[in-house]
Amino acid sequence: MKIKRLSQCTLEEALTAWNKGFEGYIVPIKMDLQAFVNRMISEGLSPEKSIVVFMHGEPCGIIMNGFREINGRKIAWNGGTGIAPEFRGRGLSAAMMEEVISIYKAEKAHTAVLEAIEENERAIKLYKKAGYVITDHLLYLNKKLTHKELNSLKEKPFAIKKLYPEQLQSLSIYDSKAAWQCQWQSAKHGEAAVLLNDDGNAVGYILYKRILEAGGRTDRIIIYQLRFSNENDYEKMTERILRHLFLDGDDSIDFTAVNISVSNPASVALRKLGFEKKVGQVMMEKPL
Repeated sequence: MKIKRLSQCTLEEALTAWNKGFEGYIVPIKMDLQAFVNRMISEGLSPEKSIVVFMHGEPCGIIMNGFREINGRKIAWNGGTGIAPEFRGRGLSAAMMEEVISIYKAEKAHTAVLEAIEENERAIKLYKKAGYVITDHLLYLNKKLTHKELNSLKEKPFAIKKLYPEQLQSLSIYDSKAAWQCQWQSAKHGEAAVLLNDDGNAVGYILYKRILEAGGRTDRIIIYQLRFSNENDYEKMTERILRHLFLDGDDSIDFTAVNISVSNPASVALRKLGFEKKVGQVMMEKPL
């Protein structure tokens, strides 16, 4: 076994390691070269701090890593651990984890974080052995909503103000501990909006990305964060903010909430609106 930094490999070698490493994975995540590069950029993944494993000269494993300063602390994120099927169960994963933990410590990271699909017991066991603990359970929720469905619902009159995603971090209610891919830094080409009460105070916000059809209508909206303050009208606030996302000419929109915490009241509100669970993940953390 030979471990190299991704920056020491060709892109084709790194891509081969990724696609081989995730063969037979619960959720298909095979990528072409463009998608692989785009993901590295959008998620802030570091070629210098990510590793590729070679066996007999062939790439067969990979761990992608990213680093961010959040609230004055450096956070290290494992953005994907993959090992080719023929080399699983041979101890490679433990050696790879040991290598990346040493990288995190060399970078003086305060905390290491990752997400794993809840059914992937082998991966969760590996991470626990490396010192990670489960800190939250996350949901992918989906529903196609019509504008009429939301219009039929009674609403409390909240005002809505649009923001740039970067501005969300100034809100006292902003969740800086959200899953890595749901933080404002990952919301490339994203949008944000804040829900205001009668006093003009922020009582909720949404971070999302809109995907348009060729004709200009909204096809899909990916919700990265949806959070509210301690007010009790979570359902009405959820309805109000989703209704705001419809553009003129939008009859229906396919909504997907990504990695929303089960402890977030907004996830309960979405379920009551008919959103269905598609995937569940665990969030894991390791102090360094």
